[in-house]
Amino acid sequence: MNRFGRVNIILVVGIAVVLMLGYVIFMTRESVQTVGTKFMSALAKGDVNTLTELSALDGRDKEDLRKQWDFAINKAGKHYLFRWRIMGSKEADENSAAVRMQVIRNAMSSASYEENFQLPMVKEDGRWKVDVGNISRDMFPALPR
Repeated sequence: MNRFGRVNIILVVGIAVVLMLGYVIFMTRESVQTVGTKFMSALAKGDVNTLTELSALDGRDKEDLRKQWDFAINKAGKHYLFRWRIMGSKEADENSAAVRMQVIRNAMSSASYEENFQLPMVKEDGRWKVDVGNISRDMFPALPR
């Protein structure tokens, strides 16, 4: 009888550990919207390294992409102020998605208004990244191409 009780306890503990691991893995997986939010935060803060890490651009190596982001942030968009708000996201399939958002360009101007934009997303090596080449150039000056 004592042995039967131990088996049940071991079984219950084992199932609990498996469930906790599954929960941790599921909750730490970055969603499309989470990556879009991180990207836009990095864009607003001028964080070139995070923008480079979260960007996908066909045919560009990481160093070239970093240089292009450096130019966009520190030269072309140095004094560009904007506000943004994520409105939602939609996955087209397992490897592509879009994050919908509203952006107020030239935020210090009294004539500014909310405009709708999308961050196209692609999955690279199992991680969501922003497809920078397909972002509307109206959103931010001198986006990498």
